[in-house]
Amino acid sequence: MKLFVKLVTLLCYASLVHPTEDTNGIETSTVADDPPPSTTTIGPFKDNVVEQAVNAFGFKLMKTMMKHSENQNVVVSPTGLVGLLAMTLLGSAGTTYDELAKVIGFSQDILTNRKYHEDFGSRLLTLNANDTKTLYANAVFVDRRSRLRDVFRTYLQRVYRGEALQADFENKDKVKQMINEWVSNHTDNKLNNFLQNPLPESTKAVLLSALYFSGQWAKPFAPELTLKLPFETPSKKVLVDLMLNLGQFKSIYSVEDGLHMIAFPYNDTVTTMYVIKPLFPKKVNISELLDRLDYDKIDNLIDQMTKKNCVIRFPKMELESRVDMKETLRALGVRAMFTSGVANFAVMLESDNVSGNEDELISRINAGEGEARSLKDKVNRFANPGVHVDSVIHEVKITIDEYGTEAVAASGAFLARSAEMFYADSPFYLFIRNERTKLVTFSAVVFDPTLT
Repeated sequence: MKLFVKLVTLLCYASLVHPTEDTNGIETSTVADDPPPSTTTIGPFKDNVVEQAVNAFGFKLMKTMMKHSENQNVVVSPTGLVGLLAMTLLGSAGTTYDELAKVIGFSQDILTNRKYHEDFGSRLLTLNANDTKTLYANAVFVDRRSRLRDVFRTYLQRVYRGEALQADFENKDKVKQMINEWVSNHTDNKLNNFLQNPLPESTKAVLLSALYFSGQWAKPFAPELTLKLPFETPSKKVLVDLMLNLGQFKSIYSVEDGLHMIAFPYNDTVTTMYVIKPLFPKKVNISELLDRLDYDKIDNLIDQMTKKNCVIRFPKMELESRVDMKETLRALGVRAMFTSGVANFAVMLESDNVSGNEDELISRINAGEGEARSLKDKVNRFANPGVHVDSVIHEVKITIDEYGTEAVAASGAFLARSAEMFYADSPFYLFIRNERTKLVTFSAVVFDPTLT
């Protein structure tokens, strides 16, 4: 019998708009030239700076979203969102660059930042190399009258394998259709009709990042043992399908930290879902528990996990979220890119090239030569094209729906043994981590599994 355990799809997009601009003429959409050979390779990784930056940003983002969630489920993809913001960072300059680099944890030094991009790009390629079905893709759709700079196009394609696509943004319906087709094609047709409303009239470019994951548990649950049981939300009890699993799982029971964490491995051996719940939820709820933690602490706890016999109850559920991240990113310190007249995407889109020496800049960035200050000065001399980010839409879908017979055969003998109980029957935090790259690809705080 086929085991279908988890399906996750994500899409984020940032639309760049121009305050006022008249355009004329209609032209068929064209696709950019084939990308040059990639300079990004798949691991091993030199250090853990980038993984720490991405995961720390994701955890801080989650806690910021929770403050405004009013006990609603919060679902996010740290890796997917950083992928989008890193692509945006590539095209930014001035204060826009400084704020983005600081918030996502990339170095503000332009040469060191280059190494961060290459390390992150390498990790993203490694995700695509997994045995499970993991798809990561990104693209930039730009109006045919707003030409991408070669320095941006080159680095986007070489480091992130990103697609650079041109379209006639005067024909908004056609652009919308192109974007929806791209999204569907890069999420295994699981995310269709992503753009439901027309693009704003002033839109000049759309940045897209899609991440899709599908995998099977290494130790599947037994659907015959799933029961309707109460789950205690912050306001009431609801009946949910709580699945049963029995066997050896890595876990840690920390009285000092007031938490219980367990690891559910996937059968690819490199992907794991971790679940954290409070030991005493009536005294310290999930929001209060996560407020005490940071990702470094969680990472240390993972290193301390050991295999134990466990009896597990975990909800079968579908989580879905579609959020404009604009205000959340503002709260974290990303403000300039959303502000007309302040945002600077001079490295992405051409205006008047004051420096007139873009080829030299590409060469020196790729070679890593010269001082960072002189490179940054060159970048900052590119004329500001006058566009800003209008919105950052982040959509995530997570389905946990497993069935199989492997767990049933082992259950009878195991029930007689002493075991650690892990019952996820109150709000909890989960995250999926790729163990090769150490990147957290998806995470969620679940207050009510019945909410979609």
